[in-house]
Amino acid sequence: MKSKKIVLLFSASLVVALFFSACNKSDPNSPTSLDKSSTVILKANGKTATNINSIASANGNLSLSTFNISLSKINIQENSGFDGEQTGENNDGGSNNGDTEAPDILLNGPFTFNIASGSVDVGTFAVYPGTFKQVDLNFFTDVNPPFNGNSLFVNGDFVKSNGNVIPFVLQSKFSNTFQTLISGTGITVTQNSTVPVTIMFDFDKMFANINFDSATITNGTIIIDETNNSSLLQSFENNLNNSVELED
Repeated sequence: MKSKKIVLLFSASLVVALFFSACNKSDPNSPTSLDKSSTVILKANGKTATNINSIASANGNLSLSTFNISLSKINIQENSGFDGEQTGENNDGGSNNGDTEAPDILLNGPFTFNIASGSVDVGTFAVYPGTFKQVDLNFFTDVNPPFNGNSLFVNGDFVKSNGNVIPFVLQSKFSNTFQTLISGTGITVTQNSTVPVTIMFDFDKMFANINFDSATITNGTIIIDETNNSSLLQSFENNLNNSVELED
């Protein structure tokens, strides 16, 4: 049994999603029956060029304590050359445009995870063999702690270049859908295979050009939300669109 590792990075236009390339009905990897003989092990993680305690920022760096994400569903779109819907436990097949050849895999959440401490298991899902072309990630505003009505909750410290440390909290109600395309020929899952796939969030890209040193400080803390330092929140949400990618 062959296992192929795939890493997905969280990029831009909240357009960033999972695996892809067209595979027609003559594809040798196309399934011959309606058997979900393959497995996708879905994980989430974050990455930086250095480490999570030293993310570059103007006049200092950031150290993350938590990075909580809430998703309502994950829609994996494939083109295996096999008509039908991938329905069953944990997924509800359907097509976004009604005329795609292959089934979609709709993984219903909510999915919540904290990626500040490393890789997190999102779930293991049985799928039909095929070539994955696209993944949609739907952000979800969760009323439960630590989100409290947000879809992203981040906290940590801003360490200034002079050594001063200022705690920060970032809360976002981001509710868009990330659509991530896989470049090249896509990700092919063969019959009877297990493929680990990691949704990778690039912290360096998320926090690029966000000047924490310019933030207003409230009771000793930098608060970034809709009413506090809202321009920094807007920059962060704009960066989300370019901070998720797929790595082989």
